[in-house]
Amino acid sequence: MTYRLTDIDCVSARGHSALGGTLAIQAVWRYDRPVDTAALERFHEALRHGRLGRAVAPAMIPAAGDRWTTRTEFSPLEVAQAPIPAGDLEAWIAEQGHAELRTFGGPAWRLAATHLDNGGSAVSLLVSHTLADGQAFCAAVMDAVADKRLELAYRSDEFGRMRLLAGDLRDAARRARSLPSAAVLALRLAVTGRGGKTGPTDEDARDFRLPTVTATVPAQLWHAAARGRGGTGTTLAVAMMASVATTIGRTDDEGRVRMMMPVSTRTADDLRTNALTSIAFEVDMRDGEPADLAPLRAVMKEQLSAATAGGPDVPPLVPVAVALPRGRYAVLARQAATDAISTVCSSLGKLDSEILRIDGRPASAMMLGLVNQSLNSRTVVTERGGNLYVALVETGEKITLRVMGFHPPTLLDAERLTELVRAALAEYELSATFW
Repeated sequence: MTYRLTDIDCVSARGHSALGGTLAIQAVWRYDRPVDTAALERFHEALRHGRLGRAVAPAMIPAAGDRWTTRTEFSPLEVAQAPIPAGDLEAWIAEQGHAELRTFGGPAWRLAATHLDNGGSAVSLLVSHTLADGQAFCAAVMDAVADKRLELAYRSDEFGRMRLLAGDLRDAARRARSLPSAAVLALRLAVTGRGGKTGPTDEDARDFRLPTVTATVPAQLWHAAARGRGGTGTTLAVAMMASVATTIGRTDDEGRVRMMMPVSTRTADDLRTNALTSIAFEVDMRDGEPADLAPLRAVMKEQLSAATAGGPDVPPLVPVAVALPRGRYAVLARQAATDAISTVCSSLGKLDSEILRIDGRPASAMMLGLVNQSLNSRTVVTERGGNLYVALVETGEKITLRVMGFHPPTLLDAERLTELVRAALAEYELSATFW
């Protein structure tokens, strides 16, 4: 098994680390009963011996690329000492989503649980995106539920310091063609970063959380609404989010919504941490909600076919960026993250029902979504162009939407986001239960 990160994983990990936060995936299981904490301990142990049993070790020479290691720290299972009010569940989820992760050295993931004052409970699993994309995350959970141990091993963990240095020198030399371009890029970033953006003040960042809501819709009704309009469940999610984006003015100058979707390139028994490409397309909602989803479905199908046929899409800047001095990554990451137009829709589709059984019995509901910990103040989110994102999963006959958004001045809080999601669903004669 190769011990080097892919270039794109390396650049992503360094960039988010430089911004002072981690890009992570968070799943939450909600229960109408107390969760079995003893079973959770066993689940936690199984996670340690599976796909999540690794972290990143920084290269001695950055141009070589960072490496994987199983010699990592792990955070213990965290169980809240006292129940929290059921109405504070979203606040608890947000708090867990901003728990410290260290992609470099670990702990790169955290498992936490809390009881609710209504007799229910909840469990959060937060994982650095460098360790897993959505499908790898779900595979790690499924393996742990089945107590399947992978026992990852990297030969570089047995190298001494001099052998590691020799390997870094060799791999950095292979990138020699990128070094002049990296030097030019570093100089440009140094000039761009001089007198650039500063971090949020304590007052600005205090208590800020990106507005986020979780909505659950019966799967049968969701799919019926999609089929009745010539679409699929994913097409419906895209159309719904395009409606929200149009309402708040997150569009191009011509009023079109730019939609982006991650697309998996993962194959059977694929142990890659991230196996993704993406597609982008425009959706025009100016004539109102489309009663016919078939045209949008056709556009998405064409884009998906092209993406899967074309193989991995690695931007040409990425191999150059690996050779950058680490001190230049904050400016590069900030520039790459700035986008005032795009809306992101991520769909993992229908998951195996076993994923609900992390304590041996099924949870009543599950959500999964992305957390960008560096979006930690109104100032930062505004500087990066705002945010609008949805993640969709289907489990236990339910569609769960994890929606987050901030687009000044038209979307500033979770109450407004709830209104927008509720209205967009109503256009398709759907209603949701909000967590």
